[in-house]
Amino acid sequence: MINLLNFFSSDNISAAITTIFLIIILSYYILLFIKPKKNEVAKKFSSITIIVPAHNEEEYIESCLKSVVSAKFNGKKEIILVDDGSIDNTFKLASKFKGIKIIRTKHLGKAASLNKALSHSTSELIAIVDGDSVIKEDALLHMAEELGRKNVAGACCVVKVKNRNKIFPMWSHIEQLYNSLMRSLFAKINANITTPGPLSVYRRKALEEIKGFSTEGFSEDVDVTIRLIRKGYHIGFSEKAISETNIPYDVKGFFRQRTRFARGLLNILKRHLQVNRTIIDLYTLPLFLFSYVQAVIMGSLTLYNIISGYMQYFVAKGIYFSLPVLKFFFEWFSLVGFVKWTYSVLAGTSPATFVAMVGIMSTLLSYPLFVFAILKFDRKIDLLHIIPFFFMFPFWIMIMTIYIIFLPEYFRKTQYNRWKKNE
Repeated sequence: MINLLNFFSSDNISAAITTIFLIIILSYYILLFIKPKKNEVAKKFSSITIIVPAHNEEEYIESCLKSVVSAKFNGKKEIILVDDGSIDNTFKLASKFKGIKIIRTKHLGKAASLNKALSHSTSELIAIVDGDSVIKEDALLHMAEELGRKNVAGACCVVKVKNRNKIFPMWSHIEQLYNSLMRSLFAKINANITTPGPLSVYRRKALEEIKGFSTEGFSEDVDVTIRLIRKGYHIGFSEKAISETNIPYDVKGFFRQRTRFARGLLNILKRHLQVNRTIIDLYTLPLFLFSYVQAVIMGSLTLYNIISGYMQYFVAKGIYFSLPVLKFFFEWFSLVGFVKWTYSVLAGTSPATFVAMVGIMSTLLSYPLFVFAILKFDRKIDLLHIIPFFFMFPFWIMIMTIYIIFLPEYFRKTQYNRWKKNE
């Protein structure tokens, strides 16, 4: 019994998780240098329907529709906006645009809204653009080209954050660039399982084959991609197509979005994680599972270390706020702490344990991927990149905390694709 407890000690668990994380990071570098030959563009499409699902999007709907109307496409372009039970001015503002078909429904949820619009379309391609996003003028052209390759049934693009000059979106922009890099890497081996809402395009016949979007779970963009891949299709990625999304910038809106992401991921794992021969079952879905487990375990241990350190070194001495307290949290929440810790390990003043060395290696390999994503998609580094990059840790801690809080969601029987927004 004692040996079993020793086996499951926090040190052994940390060592295992850190080692797996290092292996995963190394796999990203392998994918980075793989250059698979893409199939030639074998088909050109003559029609596309852009579906804009919108629930209380009065702040962004005009800029979204302007971008969709201005987007170029070599063929017939149809635009359908689904006003999903909005209680604000979404419908009024959208009605100003000529040539856009508007479907009004009660609040059914995003997946049901997409299916409703899909039933009104006969176009060869179906594009999804969230009501809080704007697409570049040439985005549809590049996406259609990607869909024209053999056996490609869906494709996604580079996603950026438009309102990144605000607090939460500043961090989200770095995250979106990193996620775009990951999708581009995974697409090389048909392992990308996310076609995000800011802009994704599908072959209509492929969507009909899998009976459209599932209304179960918050992550319809992941669910539909998994089902397409399991049908034998490929999911493409276009580095030339760009969409910019607006991230919630107040605490309430951001928390709602992140809790939806966490709950949606758990639902995806519950319904789709299985032993199979496809690459997503051997690599991507286990990777998603590991990311959640890592967040819960390492997040809990990290929060414990921060709180216990604060209690032991300061509160126990009657000190609640001082310059040393600020220094303590600054080092925890910024790159300074990691740099100091790495230096102390290499200098021999801190123990060079297995966990310490693997942790240093995995972290040192992680950060360059963020820099690479920034340079690859933004072509520059400015202050709005540097600030969140330097203080990335508190953002991770916040996401980890949300993952911990909503772990019981895994045991919920059903999860319907509907949520509140801007209410």
